[in-house]
Amino acid sequence: MNPLFRTKLAFLAVTFCCCTSASAADSTQPAAGTPPSVVEKVEKAVERGAKAAASGVKKGVTAGAHGVERGAHAAASGVERGAKAAARGIEHGATATAHAAKTVTSKVGPSPAASSAAGN
Repeated sequence: MNPLFRTKLAFLAVTFCCCTSASAADSTQPAAGTPPSVVEKVEKAVERGAKAAASGVKKGVTAGAHGVERGAHAAASGVERGAKAAARGIEHGATATAHAAKTVTSKVGPSPAASSAAGN
């Protein structure tokens, strides 16, 4: 390896170690008005993420409960509407049957047994 490169690399390593120890000392007692360190920013980001996740879970549970409630109400309403429709269908069918029987009776005329009984 080139001796000049080794010297620069050693100087860079020493500088890095000094800066790291200095930033560690600074993080124990932050001065007023200085920007937060990267570690503090990451810690705050993790806290915000945890809060957001907890809030999302809470909202999801609430929405799920609301959905179940709405589904139950819709099912009850559907059963009620189905029962009403069935009742209307039965009524309509009975009316149609009665009308059909009346129409057939009027077209056929009186039965022969009824006319002989009427003549006696």
